[in-house]
Amino acid sequence: MKNSSTPDGFLNQINQLERVAFDLPPSGIGVITLSRPERLNAFDLQMLAELRSIIWRANFDSAIKALVITGAGRGFCSGRDIISLQYENGLSTPQYRAYVRANHEAFDDLEALEKPVVAAINGVCAGGGVELAVACDLRVAAPSALFLLPETQLGVIPASGACSRMIQMIGMGRLKELVLTGDPIDAQEAWRIGLVNEVTAEEDVVARATRYAERILRRAPQAVGMAKHVINACQSVDMETGRLLERLGQSVLIRTDDAQDGMAAFAEKRGAQFHGH
Repeated sequence: MKNSSTPDGFLNQINQLERVAFDLPPSGIGVITLSRPERLNAFDLQMLAELRSIIWRANFDSAIKALVITGAGRGFCSGRDIISLQYENGLSTPQYRAYVRANHEAFDDLEALEKPVVAAINGVCAGGGVELAVACDLRVAAPSALFLLPETQLGVIPASGACSRMIQMIGMGRLKELVLTGDPIDAQEAWRIGLVNEVTAEEDVVARATRYAERILRRAPQAVGMAKHVINACQSVDMETGRLLERLGQSVLIRTDDAQDGMAAFAEKRGAQFHGH
């Protein structure tokens, strides 16, 4: 039996999924489906744990080349399941901070994954669902998608990445409008303000998200992973530090076999053959 502390051993333990479905076709573009349709795919602890287990697997399983995340039924994700997570209110303040930090790590792990991640938003996307979507690299929405951050109606704020990740994505004014009013916006408005990359027909939303992943997979894998790290980090650093990160990233990539073949292919007017080395 393999040691559970190793990646392979860990992978053997995460095959039992109840709140999340995972399909991995031969293309290597795995589809994660949040599967609590009766609760509009609201998060509970089990769903977060299962989601994080798949993300962890994607780090180590070379068969997984990209991820698409969608929801079962008429919702993408309605956020935190307030009813099933009521016990949170009984935690002391330090305990609550530790608890929330652990939950946030699922979205942080998703954002840090050095593989393409595309959200296929098929319906209601509220609270933590919005925060899950913005932790992905790209977002495709169906016309029925509805986006809202209703936390101020509950006496709290969106605190799983909306304020920190979305401020540069859509600007302070629009973010304050969404957070302070709690009013919903539809898919077309989400596209107009830059929250989603594309709006497409309901029946095509997963297919379009998959096509985005396919386009990215034609690029050099290490370059894609490094680009994600640098872009994500540059959200929260000054310009000089951002330039330093770009130079450091480039100094690593320029020595890779993929970079050498990519430049040779350009000179020879042929397609590059990227292998992630």
